[in-house]
Amino acid sequence: MLGALAIVLGAAAAAGLYQVSVQPGAAIVKAVFEAGSEVTPPADYESIAQTVTETRGVVITAPTPGTPDSTLNLYAPSIPHTGLPVVLWIHGGGFISSSADTVKQYVTMLAAQGYVVANLDYSLAPDARYPVALEQANAALSYLGTHATDFGADPSLLFVGGDSAGAQIASELAAVQTNRALADSVGLAAAVTPVDLRGVVLFCGLYDMQTVGSIGFPALRTYLWAYTGARDYSSFAAVDQLSTTQTATNAYPPTFITVGDADPFRSQADELAASLSGRGVPVTSLTWDGTGDRLGHEYQFDFSLPEANTAFTDTVRFLASRSENR
Repeated sequence: MLGALAIVLGAAAAAGLYQVSVQPGAAIVKAVFEAGSEVTPPADYESIAQTVTETRGVVITAPTPGTPDSTLNLYAPSIPHTGLPVVLWIHGGGFISSSADTVKQYVTMLAAQGYVVANLDYSLAPDARYPVALEQANAALSYLGTHATDFGADPSLLFVGGDSAGAQIASELAAVQTNRALADSVGLAAAVTPVDLRGVVLFCGLYDMQTVGSIGFPALRTYLWAYTGARDYSSFAAVDQLSTTQTATNAYPPTFITVGDADPFRSQADELAASLSGRGVPVTSLTWDGTGDRLGHEYQFDFSLPEANTAFTDTVRFLASRSENR
C-alpha cells in the first residue's frame, strides 16, 4: 500500500493536481486506502464472531454547534454480562478515509475476549478538520462513561485505543483527559476522570509533529494538510496540540505501544515511549527488532503473521492487567 501511495501521489504532484487544493490528493489517497481489506482475520474468525453481539449506529450528539454527530458501533460478548471493561477504538485512514467497519473484525475479536468495544465512526477530513474528530471522540468517551452500565460495562474501567491516524487521535484524547491546559487550549472539558481511564492502546501512530515529517511516510503531507487545513502543517496554529510527546503529563494513563519494524512510524513510537517513560508513565512496547524489517504498517491486523497474533495476545494481556489493577 505504501508503495502505491508514493507512486500515485508522485504522479499527481508532477501533474500539479494538488498544489492549490488538497482535495485531489486526498481523493487519490482515499481511493488507494479503501481499495483493499484492512484486516486479515484468523481462520476461526467466523466462530469467534458468533460469540459477539453487535449494536450499530448509536448516535453521539455533536458536542458543539456546527460539529457533526458521530456514531458508535458496540461489540460485546453474547452471553449475559455486567461490569466489563470498555474500549473506545478509533480507526485509521490518514484522517481522510476508512470507517469503523474497516476494523470491525478486529474489534469483534477484542470483544470476544470479554470487553465491550465501542468502534467510533468519526467525521473525515478534509470536510471535517481538526479538532472535529477529537471533539467527537471526547463526546463518545463521555457517553461511554455515562452509559456504560446500560450495556453491561463498568464506567471505571475505560480504555482508548486506535490505529495509525486513529492512534494519534486516541493518544491526544488521553492527553485531554489528563492535561487541563491542553483541554483548555482545544476548547474541551475532560470527558472522564483520569482514574477511570485505565489505559491507552496505540498501533503505528504519529505522535510528534516536529519530527514526523522526516520519516518518509507516503502522503503524510496530504493527510495533515487535509486534517489541519494548512498546506504546510507545521505552520498550523494549533499543531503542537497534536504532539502527544509534548502534551502528555505524568498523569497520562499506562500505555501499550506497538509498531512494525519496517513501519516508517517506528521512530514515532520510540519517541512517545521515551517521552512517557521519562514522565514516569508505565509503558509496554512491542516493536519487533530482529524480524528482518518485514513488519509493515498495521501489521497488527494481518493474522496470517505470527507476530500479529502475539500483538493481539499482548494487547489483551495489557487490557486485563489494567482492568484488575484498581
